[in-house]
Parts: sequence; structure tokens; C-alpha cells
Amino acid sequence: MTYTLILTITTLLLGFCLSFAGFYIYKEKAKTVLSSVLKKELAFAPIYISAAIMLTLLYFITPLSDDFIHDFGAGELFVPLLLTGICYLISLFPSSAKFLNLAIILSVSGAVFLLPTDFLLFKGHLPFWADRLALIVLWSIFSCFYGIFNGIDGILPIQSLSYLLTLMILAVLGAAPLFLGLAALSLLTATCSFLSYNWFPSKINLSDNSCKIFGYLLGSLMVLGCSENLAPCFAIVLTIFALELVQSLCKKLSGRERYKKLNTNTICYQAHIKGLNPEQVCLSFFKIEILFIMLGCFQAYLPNNYSLPIASLFLAAWFLNKLKHWDDPELSLKEINQEFMSDLRQNIKNIKNTINRD
Repeated sequence: MTYTLILTITTLLLGFCLSFAGFYIYKEKAKTVLSSVLKKELAFAPIYISAAIMLTLLYFITPLSDDFIHDFGAGELFVPLLLTGICYLISLFPSSAKFLNLAIILSVSGAVFLLPTDFLLFKGHLPFWADRLALIVLWSIFSCFYGIFNGIDGILPIQSLSYLLTLMILAVLGAAPLFLGLAALSLLTATCSFLSYNWFPSKINLSDNSCKIFGYLLGSLMVLGCSENLAPCFAIVLTIFALELVQSLCKKLSGRERYKKLNTNTICYQAHIKGLNPEQVCLSFFKIEILFIMLGCFQAYLPNNYSLPIASLFLAAWFLNKLKHWDDPELSLKEINQEFMSDLRQNIKNIKNTINRD
């Protein structure tokens, strides 16, 4: 217990120092040394470098024996880290950045190929090949569209903190391996450092390409968590992201020019455009995510994998609807009843008029 506590505190302090120092150096030096294009892409460097150092150290000093359901080897950790670095290098150069989505999909496929053969995401529901294909599709979608919240200061790191906090708490409760909990903590410290610079008004922002790479890195850690039967827990925390992505894609597919950019189609961004301060959007988002984190941790001890995720879907839809109509006046119960009866009478009248015309 003492060893675990010391390791946790050391991870927290070292991870925060590495990432915060990296962001400070980037903020102070990048504007005088780098071109405007490369400067924005290098904002992700402190996150990746600190994560790579911390995860490598944790792998060699954290006891891994008898802690994982499936056999856990160096490949499951270091191959995604290496592929993250390769994708990041591709994103730095305009000539190769246009192939970033393809590079991410290939990286996802390579990382999935190295997973233990006895790990199935939809065990008992899909054959092996279909399960692997579904995992590749879900991980690729998560990575390629992770920048959907990049339109508002602070939202992206808050969303990232939700997954990491869930995994870290599950490790404290004994539902996830110690290594995964410490890995989540190391990425959490880097994300907190980013949040301190990205909070409204932001001093540092990630580019859309860097968001995709960040999504791939977070996705690799969540896949390791899913191999510990924690997929329903992450599904709960991902609910708002999933709903925002679906409705944003539907708007984009409509072909209208104003829906061309996905990260401006989100309800969070539209609430900001209607006058809600980014800080208020972030705080509202963080409050509902705290509830999803609690539900996600509770889900780890339930025998049913579907009830809470479905309930979370309705809860997320309610939250987004409230956020969308944040400036609408609040109605009393009497006014709601009167409005309902008025609509009902009008509908009946319309039906009668239709029948009379026929």
C-alpha cells in the first residue's frame, strides 16, 4: 500500500511538472522560433512527450503480474505510443497531413492486430473477425472526429479528463489494473496542464489534426480498459460525445454551407453563439460529466451491461436539449399545461378541417 501511494504521488508530480513545463516553454518560445503553421501543430508535443516518458517509466516500475485479465505485453503499450508519434510526424508537414486520417486508420488496425486473441469487445454477440472490424471502426471514428469539441475553449480537455478520471477511479476501486490507473493519471496530469492554458480565454489551442492524434492516444488507453470488461463504463462517459457527433454529421450531410464544419455544428458551440459564455458552457458540461463518471464507475459492478448506458443516453439528450434552449423562459407547471391543451385543441381543429375538406 505504501509503495502504491508513493508511486501514485510520484506519477502525479512528475507528470504535471513535465507537461506544464512543456506547455510553458511552447508558449514562451514557439511564437518567436516557429512558423505560424508549425507553431499550432507543436502544441500537442508537451502532451505526447510527457505521456511517452511517463508510460514507459510506469511499465518498468509497476507490477504487472496477475493484474490483467488477458496477457499484457510491451507491444500493447509501446506500439500505439510509437504509432501515435508517427501520426504526429505526418501531421507536422502539409504535404503528408492530408493522409492523416488514413494513417490513423492504419495505426488503429495495427494496434488492434496485436491485441490478445481472447479479448472480444462484443463477446458472445459477434464472431472474431466482425468483433475486430467493429473495434477498428469505433476506434477510428473516435480518433478522426475527436476534435468535434475543439470549437470552444476548455471543452476538449474537460471531455478528455472524463475518460481518464473514470479509469483512474476504477483502478482505485480495484475494478481496473493498477498500471492502467497510473497510466490514466499520467495522461490526466498532461490534460490538466493543457486545460490551464486552454481555459477561456485560451492561450494555447490544439489544431484539428492534433486533436485526432490525441483521440488516438486516448483511444489506445480505453481499448486496454475495454479488455478489462470496462467498455460499458466508457460508453456512459462517451454518451454526450456520441450524440453530438451524430447530430453534427447529420447537419453536415444536409449539404448546407453553414453546416460545413463539424465543430461548429455541436449544440455546445451553438449555445455559445447564442450568447452563453464559454466558461458557462464548460462548467455545465463538467457538471453533467461528473454524473456520468459516477454512473460509469457504478456500472463496473453491475451484471447488466445495457441499462445504465441506455439511461445515460436519455440523460445526455435531456442535457443537450436544455443547453440548446438555455435562453428560453422557464414555464410554470400551469403554463406548461395550458400550452399543451392549446396545442391539443389546435391539432384537433386541424384534423376536423382536413376531414371536412375531404
